[in-house]
Amino acid sequence: MRISIDLDGVLSDSMGLWIQIWNASNYPKLNYEDISEWDFWRRLGLDEKRFSEIFDEVWSNWEKLQPLEQDVAQAVDKLNEIGVVDIVTGRPNRNRPYIVKWLNKHGIKYRRLLIGVEKKSSYLYDVYIDDSPIQALEVSSIGRIFLLRDQPWNRHVEPNKFIRRIRSLAEAYKVLLSQL
Repeated sequence: MRISIDLDGVLSDSMGLWIQIWNASNYPKLNYEDISEWDFWRRLGLDEKRFSEIFDEVWSNWEKLQPLEQDVAQAVDKLNEIGVVDIVTGRPNRNRPYIVKWLNKHGIKYRRLLIGVEKKSSYLYDVYIDDSPIQALEVSSIGRIFLLRDQPWNRHVEPNKFIRRIRSLAEAYKVLLSQL
């Protein structure tokens, strides 16, 4: 089984650090639940360039960036027992050194790291574990399994035959194990 795992919002709590950076400025304060849509930054009056600059700051502070789950390395190890795990992210290549350091620091094992991937459905994985509502709809439209990591910005996505909402990587493991 070939498994694609997203980085931001699945492995790392990058939105938590993004919010900390945002809240340290003179902007109106945000909390996690305020991020109720994928492109929430538009509502804040940001353009995509500024949104990305803050994400670059998140990754340049990779040592402060926490995993989304406490035992993330062990959870990924379990997934590696039933398949081959690749980390597939839309992060730009300029973040690669920080991403690699972060993955190593947290002991996350994977086969390949694919960076700068905008359309994940073009890589035909058997399973995608991701938080993007856009990717969920694209991947499910080609008949692939999509385990949607529950986040405030994807709660409007309805599960279907191919989309299943999960709350942790341990839950993803149980779902995949039950399908073997």
